[in-house]
Amino acid sequence: MTNSTATTPLPAPRQARPSPLEALLETTRRQMGADLTYVAALGADPDGSQRRLRAVVTPLPLPVRAGDAEPLAGTLCERVVRSSAPVIVPDTTADAGAAGARARGIGAYVGVPLHRRDGSVYGTLCSLSARPDPALRERDAQVLQVIAGIVMDLVEDEDTVQRQQRAVLDRLEALDATGGPHVVYQPVVELATSRHAGAEALSRFPAGTPGPDVWFADAAAVGRGADLELRAVRRALAGLLHLPGFLSVNLSPATIAGPGFAEVLTGVPLDRVVVEITEHAAIDDYACLLAALAPLRDAGLRVAVDDTGAGYASLRHVLAILPDFVKLDISLVRGIDADRSRRALAAGLVTFAEASGAAIIAEGIETAEELAVLRELGVSHGRGYHLARPAPLVVQTAS
Repeated sequence: MTNSTATTPLPAPRQARPSPLEALLETTRRQMGADLTYVAALGADPDGSQRRLRAVVTPLPLPVRAGDAEPLAGTLCERVVRSSAPVIVPDTTADAGAAGARARGIGAYVGVPLHRRDGSVYGTLCSLSARPDPALRERDAQVLQVIAGIVMDLVEDEDTVQRQQRAVLDRLEALDATGGPHVVYQPVVELATSRHAGAEALSRFPAGTPGPDVWFADAAAVGRGADLELRAVRRALAGLLHLPGFLSVNLSPATIAGPGFAEVLTGVPLDRVVVEITEHAAIDDYACLLAALAPLRDAGLRVAVDDTGAGYASLRHVLAILPDFVKLDISLVRGIDADRSRRALAAGLVTFAEASGAAIIAEGIETAEELAVLRELGVSHGRGYHLARPAPLVVQTAS
């Protein structure tokens, strides 16, 4: 008898999802019965003598791909650009001006010009086949012209997004060069005693730029969200030794579950750190998040769920994570002294927190009347302008 070991086949690599432009080109290629369809942009070099392939679709193993640049001269695309009109060549062997195309193995070609929204020429939209296609007619060029308008909408939308992304990346690089974001600290107060129990770290960005929420959202949109969040946490933790009580920092679920989170906390007294998880970031995998937090919580790290009472997601977070702190959203605290419904909801959350062993932190306490009601409801901690404003850390040095 021979021993055999069963092996589990590796999963197939995930294929990159085609962009909307690529999907449209593939539909066009199939409709035209072509071997290859592409978008070519003019001006791949300073003197405009080259074209660059913006997008290419083909089922064949051809040595051509998006990003390739080649001379425009002698191509059928040059004829399209010079005439600013569709060009149809059902059989390149019967066209005296298609010698270059024949030399490259092109048997049939149809191409139309692409115009930007301002009317200027962007490039060409072309479909070609290795064999001649006697069925190609003016109607095929008309169809391609209709598709060309949609293509240019997608191209210009993509370009707009890329410019926006580049602007965000430039802002992030400039921020990093100046040592930002800068951090201010706002005390968290025990409401019964007015004692400072800790502080929350708040990121501040250059004057005249968007607020923190926009900075973090923009960074996430260009794949730099975790970098910016962890940079802000490092800045905040630099002040921990000079602060009383705990230090609370904000992180998204994705960053907590990522590889850099635990590294940032290396060597930090975890029993003095609270990590806030906001409801504004969706949690797709609670098991993954809890697994990332478990060893750190065992070592003393505490967890808060932010924005509780602002929406359903935060309540799900509370039930799944069982945090050490439940933070009442500012929308629930604002005007609580004059709103019976807000008081009732806050009272229910206080009861839940007590039953689950969590403490309540009320956000955005602005008036003495709000503070009085929160104390009456049994809210243990609070933060807001009425208690103390955010401020940079001032380190006392020995004289």
